[in-house]
Amino acid sequence: MKHKGFKDRLKSLLKPLNGYCCECITLFGICLIIRIAEAFILTITYYHSSIFINCLLGFMTDIAYIGWIVAALYLIYYLISRISVTTADITIRAIFATYIFTNIVLTIYFAVTHIPLDSIITAYSPKEIFVTLRADSWYNIPILALIFIMLIIYIIIRQKHYEVPVWTKITLAVIAIASIAFPGLDRQKFKYDREYYIVENKVCYMLNSLMSDSTNIQFTSNELQEKSNDFAAYFPDYEFVDYHYPFMHKDKTPDILSDYLEKREKKPDIVIIIVEGLGNYISGNNSTIASATPFLDSLAEHSLVWENCLSTSERTFGALPSILGALPFGEKGFMSYRHDMPNFRTLATILNNNGYKNTFFYGGWYGFDDMDVFAKYNSMEMFYNAPEYESVVQRNEWGLLDEYMLSHSLNDVKKNDKSPRLDIYLTLTTHNPFSYPNSNEYISKYKALPQKEEPTTPVKENASFMYADDCLKNFLKEYEQCEQFDRTIFIITGDHKFNTKDRSNILDNYHVPLIIWSPMLRESHRFPALVTHRDIAPSLLSYFKHNYSITCPENEAWLNHGLDTCSTFRSKTFATHYYDSRKLNGITYGNYFITTDKTYKFDNTNNKLSLIPTDNNENANLIELYQALERYIMNNDALVPNEK
Repeated sequence: MKHKGFKDRLKSLLKPLNGYCCECITLFGICLIIRIAEAFILTITYYHSSIFINCLLGFMTDIAYIGWIVAALYLIYYLISRISVTTADITIRAIFATYIFTNIVLTIYFAVTHIPLDSIITAYSPKEIFVTLRADSWYNIPILALIFIMLIIYIIIRQKHYEVPVWTKITLAVIAIASIAFPGLDRQKFKYDREYYIVENKVCYMLNSLMSDSTNIQFTSNELQEKSNDFAAYFPDYEFVDYHYPFMHKDKTPDILSDYLEKREKKPDIVIIIVEGLGNYISGNNSTIASATPFLDSLAEHSLVWENCLSTSERTFGALPSILGALPFGEKGFMSYRHDMPNFRTLATILNNNGYKNTFFYGGWYGFDDMDVFAKYNSMEMFYNAPEYESVVQRNEWGLLDEYMLSHSLNDVKKNDKSPRLDIYLTLTTHNPFSYPNSNEYISKYKALPQKEEPTTPVKENASFMYADDCLKNFLKEYEQCEQFDRTIFIITGDHKFNTKDRSNILDNYHVPLIIWSPMLRESHRFPALVTHRDIAPSLLSYFKHNYSITCPENEAWLNHGLDTCSTFRSKTFATHYYDSRKLNGITYGNYFITTDKTYKFDNTNNKLSLIPTDNNENANLIELYQALERYIMNNDALVPNEK
């Protein structure tokens, strides 16, 4: 009787197992379909890797990650099935559907950006994610809508359970038990990040990133003083003034621009043009492939040109804070702190206090990357923020076309305004999906150019920069009709390389042109010295302070000496560089590029910027120390004092 009772209880316990196995098999089948779809999309988006093999390995990773969840959920399924099998089926399907939907969205995001979405999702609003998925590829929104409908059907319609073979049940049980011991993927065992990103489970990657994020860094007064002193030792030529503000020091940036610019009676206007995706990969004399910017190349012959300029991020979120104020990054970007940004100073705030009118011209949605909040704190008028521009025909998926945005801005510039101006332009047409007018004509022109080496990027993407180049040419030609043209300084740079999929060269995604051109220019010159976006604002302010009596604060928090005009290659600058996932890639510190596990030395042999591994690890602690102080500064409003 006891033996029979045990068999009855075991039979009762295992009775729901068949239905649950059906649900699990369906889940694994859908995961396999997602991986196949991922391989297909990566193939058509020109992803260079062993795609199908890695996607198959990725499916095995999915099974390992999901296995223990499947085991844990069986208890829930069993308890609910004791009341209602239908309710148990719908409950499990709802849980599985949530996972499937999340996995599909993250897979589409990865397929388009080639970087898995991680904790940066907390810095994005739902609208920003929607705008990205809608704009990056035409097929995203229809696919998401179809997926949503299919998932509803999957949840609502009762699945007809079939008899699962015993060997299949045993296999599922083995997978569930074995998955408990699965340690996860070791990123270091992959030769390329792109391979790791494919194989990794996208949902677990995001969850692990969210759980590992640390936001609250606090120090006692003694700890803060000790860390500030340790950090100051890395910058012996700076005079730091207050350990409560660890980066603040007396500003002694030299005035290097006076040697090249004629002085005008009135304060000059400044025009900073940040071209979306403009990297040295496709622009300039030392471009990797054929340069698609003949106008900019010719303008450079009559300009001040820094041949080795680095941006601070692989996406646009780092451009404005770095160019305008050499600002720290924090956890997810300075602008992502929105109204919790620490008190700061930039080129824009200082010039505005000296009577300048600040304007930010951008053809897209200003709320993206929280640019609108940052612009307001910089006293910038956002010129295309009015609803009237939503109906403009000259636009693509991201917003106004560059030709319209640039040309139309002159209506404001030409107004009879006696105030000097700081105008910031951020273009957007050279952004995925690279939708621009007369594309076939530009593609033909680019194909006709002699290539230096085989491009790793599609010709339509490359040719978009010929369109942008024409837009800049026409813009500067029209600008000549403005009254203030003769006293305007134009700074042209890129925010990052337009295609950041290939990371075989660590610096390639950050290497951007930097051109300063002006009717005030006495002579042209090319400088091989390494500089970064963070050096621009200190040099401009030093020039204005020494020539136009601009009032500047005595102390500043940027860790930069300004632009370097040395006639030979060297590096004296400081900058942090971030992946497009907003994780730290490395730090430029003098002659070295320092990552968390390696130290490299800059090299410029044959005018090609590269990194050489070294055994010099004496500065290895700088990254940890900088990040700790940076996060303390961002969380405790400790960048510069509020002097109001």
